[in-house]
Amino acid sequence: MPEYRVGLVGCGGRGRGLGRYVAGVEGMRLVAVADLSDERLEQARGLLGDVACYSSHTAMLADANLDIVILGTTGQFHAAITHDVAASGVRGIYCEKPMACSLADTDRMIADCAASGTVLVMGHQRRWMPQIIAVRNALRDGAIGRVTHGYMYWPTGRVGSNGTHFFDALNFLLDSTPVEVVGRVVYGLDPTRVDEHPAYRERMAHDPGAMGFITYGNGVRMALDCQNDVLLPYTYTFCGTKGWLKLCEIGWEVDYRARDEDTRSLTKGWLAPPRRPFAELAESADGEPEQDGYRELVHCIETGATPTSTGADGRAALETIVAFHLSSDAGMRPVALPLPIEAHSYTLTIH
Repeated sequence: MPEYRVGLVGCGGRGRGLGRYVAGVEGMRLVAVADLSDERLEQARGLLGDVACYSSHTAMLADANLDIVILGTTGQFHAAITHDVAASGVRGIYCEKPMACSLADTDRMIADCAASGTVLVMGHQRRWMPQIIAVRNALRDGAIGRVTHGYMYWPTGRVGSNGTHFFDALNFLLDSTPVEVVGRVVYGLDPTRVDEHPAYRERMAHDPGAMGFITYGNGVRMALDCQNDVLLPYTYTFCGTKGWLKLCEIGWEVDYRARDEDTRSLTKGWLAPPRRPFAELAESADGEPEQDGYRELVHCIETGATPTSTGADGRAALETIVAFHLSSDAGMRPVALPLPIEAHSYTLTIH
């Protein structure tokens, strides 16, 4: 296998982590990092070892002879950097979530990579998590019959920053994408209901919590609650014609209940299905999903295969986030997807 020279743009805490995970992937070597902050470059040098440091991504692209670039900046910078990276001849991009802060920017990223033949992989890591894949396979294999509806909740709000992961995970788990969103967004913290937390208060002042409903193209309905007083871990519940499957990400606990057969009977639906065993889901090692994403990026570069997490997937997650804001702005009016062209410039603040 040839060695792929990797550059990292953005050396904040998340960026440094993404750079550190490269060391565990055969055939990839981190050779360069770029950041506007001298302090962050020093932190990266201390953590990542012998790498060339640049004060801009353009200087790095001109000098470092890169094959792959990892984008570890916040979302508002991704489109401009992707344009430059794709134009430089780099063969692959791993882009940390969120893909961007507007649909117009996601469209530019997809177009730029298509024009240059650059493979674009979105860092929605749940698509590589064996726990998520196991639940997806169970749903696809009919473990709860035909999936009809469900419920998703998570703490610390941020329908943009957190939602990009969870909406993408739902698209993946349900093998579908939304056709309608009804929702309300709620900014900030309510100290009468939760303890004060200055960092989250600041983040949720710009990236709110939310509640609402998503309808998918395959007919599944999902209720959502990520308002600021949700005090339970990331949890998905899927219900179907045979039973239900509830997945809690912290500890990867599963509550699986199912009848032997599907039913269409409203009265039989009163009876709780019996609990059934589900395969034990172990915790992933630190960085394992990211490394699997890197390996897949290399595989796609070499074979022309389509990534598990594409630019189109990143765009679909952002479109759901925008739809929640649009529905809230309109007093919880239902919003149909795909969104019209005039919504593509709607710009969010997502960290």
